[in-house]
Amino acid sequence: MVPRRVFLGFLWRFALLYGVLIAPWPGFNENYGRCFRRLGESVFAREEGLRLVHFEPVPAPLCRGLDTRILLARRDQLDAHGSGPVRYLELDTRGVGWVPTALIVALIIATPVPWRRRGGALVAGFLAVQAFVVFSVADYIWNHSAEMGLVVLGSAWKRVVAGLEETLITQMGASFVVPVLLWLLITLRRHDVAEWRKSAGK
Repeated sequence: MVPRRVFLGFLWRFALLYGVLIAPWPGFNENYGRCFRRLGESVFAREEGLRLVHFEPVPAPLCRGLDTRILLARRDQLDAHGSGPVRYLELDTRGVGWVPTALIVALIIATPVPWRRRGGALVAGFLAVQAFVVFSVADYIWNHSAEMGLVVLGSAWKRVVAGLEETLITQMGASFVVPVLLWLLITLRRHDVAEWRKSAGK
């Protein structure tokens, strides 16, 4: 069992760090959303192929807390001017991307393990969470691509992809669960509790 003093120290450090990271600092959400859209463009947008994907900000009057939308269209249905039927997939980039990122960063920095391990865990944890975010967005696009006939999925896979969208994008519970699991796997070791007990006994 983790000594009470060690646990309370971790708890207040985590609460402070997470509070600072998640606070609505002026201009931060806009800048993060812009970086999120650039990452989305670099990963998902292609100049060729049947599927057209484009990330753009949601117009201010339509925002409703969702700051980014993904334009999804079939190239063969667009005219010479690029006009035609499109589908917009809206996202809250703060909830989908920044919340899990801030959570794993705060958890790792607050953990009472050697700083060298914390540094390595920060790099690995940050990259792992970004991979999780990219996977979540990819599933969102994949699910709606299937509905538009851009990809072909069997009924079983369609249920899986739709269920993942509900879990990863709509409910966003995974934005909290996945970073905690990654933190446990990346940061902690079996001998840590024994070291904490030893330090607490001094």
